[in-house]
Amino acid sequence: MFLFSLSFLCGILILQSFSHLPHFSWLVGIIFFIVLYFLFFKKSEHYLKLILPTAGGFIWAWSYACLQLSWSLPPELEGKPLKVTGVVSSIPDREMHATRFRFLIQKIQFENKIKSPKALVQLSWQEAPEKLHVGDQWQFLVHLKRIHSLMNPGGFNYETWSFQEGIRATGYVVSKEGVLISSAWYHHLLDRLREYINENIKENLPKTRTSSWLTALALGERHDISPDDWQVLRNTGTNHLMAIAGLHIGFMATFFYRMVAWIWRRRPQLTLKIPAQHAGAIAALAITFIYSAMAGFSIPTQRACLMLSLFLITLLLRRKILSWPTWSAALFFILLSNPLSVLTASFWLSFGSVALIIYGMSGYLAPKGLWWKHGRIQWVIAVGLIPLSIGWFQQYSLVSFVANSIAIPCIGFFVVPLTVFGCFFLFFSAKLGAILLWLADKVLSLLWIFLVYLSHLSWASCYQAVPTMGYIIIACIGIVILLLPVGFPGRVVGILWLLPCLMYRPPHPAPGDVWLTLLDVGQGLSTVVQTQHHILVFDAGARLSDHNDMGENVVVPFLRSLSVRYIDRLVISHSDNDHIGGAPAILKQIPTYLIESSVPYKFPAMPASYCLRGETWQWDQVIFQFLYPTRDKLSLDNNSSCVLRITTGNQHILLTGDIEKLAEEYLMNFSAADLAADILVAPHHGSRTSALNEFIFAIHPHIVLFSVGYRNRYHFPDPAVVKKYQNIGAELYDTVHAGAIQIQLKMRQLPFHIALYRFDHQGYWSDEVANTESRE
Repeated sequence: MFLFSLSFLCGILILQSFSHLPHFSWLVGIIFFIVLYFLFFKKSEHYLKLILPTAGGFIWAWSYACLQLSWSLPPELEGKPLKVTGVVSSIPDREMHATRFRFLIQKIQFENKIKSPKALVQLSWQEAPEKLHVGDQWQFLVHLKRIHSLMNPGGFNYETWSFQEGIRATGYVVSKEGVLISSAWYHHLLDRLREYINENIKENLPKTRTSSWLTALALGERHDISPDDWQVLRNTGTNHLMAIAGLHIGFMATFFYRMVAWIWRRRPQLTLKIPAQHAGAIAALAITFIYSAMAGFSIPTQRACLMLSLFLITLLLRRKILSWPTWSAALFFILLSNPLSVLTASFWLSFGSVALIIYGMSGYLAPKGLWWKHGRIQWVIAVGLIPLSIGWFQQYSLVSFVANSIAIPCIGFFVVPLTVFGCFFLFFSAKLGAILLWLADKVLSLLWIFLVYLSHLSWASCYQAVPTMGYIIIACIGIVILLLPVGFPGRVVGILWLLPCLMYRPPHPAPGDVWLTLLDVGQGLSTVVQTQHHILVFDAGARLSDHNDMGENVVVPFLRSLSVRYIDRLVISHSDNDHIGGAPAILKQIPTYLIESSVPYKFPAMPASYCLRGETWQWDQVIFQFLYPTRDKLSLDNNSSCVLRITTGNQHILLTGDIEKLAEEYLMNFSAADLAADILVAPHHGSRTSALNEFIFAIHPHIVLFSVGYRNRYHFPDPAVVKKYQNIGAELYDTVHAGAIQIQLKMRQLPFHIALYRFDHQGYWSDEVANTESRE
């Protein structure tokens, strides 16, 4: 069963490596191979038999993916008012400005055309009515757009996440009031119960720093958790504690097993009918399903529920089952229910941690002692998950052993039982339920103080650039060697296998070379310039909310992927949010030596100065020079933007911020030689308010880059501006089609090396816009 499940997994992973979904002929070929196998190779070697489940995994994943991709929003319907009818399929997340929820569309109507796609979309609704509940059928007008993710090295891929979740479009409700067609709550009874518990927790529990975590531990709903709180958990290696999984379900199952068995043994008449051990197992099985249902049967809870159920059922049947077959069966059934779960971190962390426990805690005869009972399992998880932590989060914690040694007993023995019992009593006695939840919150608050203290230690965690898959595999082999039972020779060699992953450093420019990366920050701007030993960040993108901060979500992860420990110079061109908004997040997480800006007073606590014309410096044989503004041009909003020219050899880059025609006219005072540039980041995102013909001809760029957002409301870049650059024969690229754009300039070598991140890293599920050609 073990090799069968792994082979099935390999077949699914093979499909995920394709950039385009294979043609139907692939499926025919695989089926033809299976037929040949049964005809001629049925009694062949054992390794040939593993090809069959591998082929089965590939076919199953292909079929599932085809079903997911069977409907996409037609491009011509994007942004159009559509009348949709469907069912609210998730608990509405009510925020300050809007309510977010998933909606299963049953019917779409546009200009007398009606379609029934059965598609899941993510909607937001300003001033949504209180009567909006999961399971209700509604009709309203919406504006939809296709799923389109920002694409950057080290960043979160929303397209991949949406694909495996089954979400096919996003949008918002246009009408202030929709039409409630029916309230068929019985079709979504489980979600209705979860929504009721969620609302009662918020009503009966005072809002505190940790109260939102109780909702996460009870229902798996983590919408209200701030990015700062997640950072604390990542720094301490305890983020797994706030996602309901085997640990939490196992504690509750053990608690109920022992409690019911203890009560049963004290009632002789009961033990005559059912043994106490069986009664405890039945109670544990019941709470396993109840708690998993409360969590919405997420991937980790499905895995835990399957494994615990198999164990408890064999206990009731007086059978013995081994750990690896149980793990393998759970893996196979999870992949059968959703093969796309392999695209999520939770899948790998969930099954990986259990596999580590089985492997690291086996092979010992009658182990005893406090270390074995409480210490070794923490050490196994802390060390064993390092490769996965680096691969998914670009960091690993050095204090996770200490943090988990305190946090796991605290969460398992106190917080989770109090929270679950509190939710249960909310149905009967709101006062008693509120008391239990209050106690859970107080215990969690004390634990949180300890975790915050650990996370603020300068050495609490290490950030590591994400190496290639080969490094991760080598590191996993090292973990297997390192966790061998005592007595096996050469266990210390495992550390040597880990070192390539831990010591990996990405390549960097040679002396005199410049690497320019225009990050995909949506409608905004952020550019990173690398020389051999220095880093310059030009603008920081926008900050739209706590959860939508380009500095936090894009710039910092990208710098982490380069193993950047500090920023030599942060240039903020001007005060518009789409340029300065992400700066606080960057400054908070990465030490910065100097800030230069046209608005340095925006950074009162940092060493900031004006970016004034004439300032020049040199890094690693690369010359940097500010061309604009002058002191008398510092109060002109967009026209006060910093303009930076970068020179290596006879090649030049021009970064222009949001300058418009007024500033362009002033820059025309420079000679053509002093203004010319090979690479130009287009002024003001390609707005019509910029791009004077004389300015364009003076610069005469070979490559023009546009930093714009998908379907942005300004319609940047303006077609007339695009035409002007095309007329001079420039190559044009924009972040919508290309994602992050990386250009390497060699001091004495042409042509430039250009890498378009979206094209190089697209999956078969990627938005069709990625499969179109960039503007020529």
